[in-house]
Amino acid sequence: MTRELDAGALELGGGLEVLLAASIDPMQPGARLLVRTPSRATAYELHGWARRAGHRAVAERLPDGGPYELEIERGAHRGVLADPLPARASGPKPADGRMRTSELRWQAEVPASTPASCGFAPLGSIPELGAPRFDWTLNDRDRIWADDVAELVDQAGAAQWDAASAVPWDAALELPEFMERAVSQVMTFIAQNEYAALYVPARFLPGVNPAFPEMVMWLSRHVHDEARHIEVFTKRSLIGGQASYSLASTELSLHSLLEEHDFSGCALLLNVLGEGTFLDLLQFVDQHAPDAATRAAAALAHRDEVRHVHFGISHVRRRIALDPAERAALVAVAERRASKLTQMSGLSPLLVEGLTIMAAGSLQPAELSHGADAVKGLMKTMETNRLKRLAAAGFDPQTAQYLSDLHTPNLM
Repeated sequence: MTRELDAGALELGGGLEVLLAASIDPMQPGARLLVRTPSRATAYELHGWARRAGHRAVAERLPDGGPYELEIERGAHRGVLADPLPARASGPKPADGRMRTSELRWQAEVPASTPASCGFAPLGSIPELGAPRFDWTLNDRDRIWADDVAELVDQAGAAQWDAASAVPWDAALELPEFMERAVSQVMTFIAQNEYAALYVPARFLPGVNPAFPEMVMWLSRHVHDEARHIEVFTKRSLIGGQASYSLASTELSLHSLLEEHDFSGCALLLNVLGEGTFLDLLQFVDQHAPDAATRAAAALAHRDEVRHVHFGISHVRRRIALDPAERAALVAVAERRASKLTQMSGLSPLLVEGLTIMAAGSLQPAELSHGADAVKGLMKTMETNRLKRLAAAGFDPQTAQYLSDLHTPNLM
């Protein structure tokens, strides 16, 4: 059966070639397209277009006054080096007008693995032949996956905030010198650790096979969150005009974190242990902040870190459930890091001093005693909650206690 196409006033070079391609490309080789045009010149030019496109003009009708007709037989050549696109089918069904990341997989399950040579082919697309080969390093689903990663991506997208406007910066001005020195040191310590919290997921991102777009989006959201944390805590450390120290002990701890190259190992060290412990630190800063800007910065960062910790727990729990031997491998990761930090005996005195002054609110002896007790309470809270998170990640009580004891005194 011959298909018919009315070209109207379109000319080649003026849009007709687009209409021709849209009409003839879906047809099978050997099928015919009858093109009508009021222009004799266009009718003649169609011969050349058909030849260049890999088709064949098989009949023509060029009467004086038109309309002019040219019958084109579709050739076997395709403009794209790939199988024909499948017939149009029903797509995802957004609920309440929202297109959720989890709905990307409405047709199929997440593949267990995918070739390392795959390129940047968006989910559902048909890759064309002739593309360069890639060499991704994270090609196995179970090495990187968390069952609720798609939901976490959507939560992160909905919870974005602007460090320039979401914090009442004017409230940070005019603090007493002793208090500003304490706050600036704590803020610098947090910002210093947030660099590692950015660099670790950023390092894995270029290795994720694009066949796992949920993981690409999650790690990107994670990196974006941490960049914002670096911004907000750096701004708070500087706004009062008070310099503070970038601690060598913190550098040592963070350097050891960057030396771990296993994805699940980093999920345990960074997301479960490090960022998990920082949840309690941020709550402490929120509770004892001497100004609304410091309080807002801590509260906003805490909201983001909850997602990061959730991912880590979910991922580690899944790895252990799929392969119980992974539990021992993860313990070895924590032991390896701890062996590099034997010279660290405890939390930096400068950080303890800053937290104590923030909790005390003054330099009066009675208040400082209260502040010191609050910091001791924070350490106990951190251990209690660390054990809960490790249990949720799939570790038995004895192993959880062991891992908690191994965790770096730097907290991250």
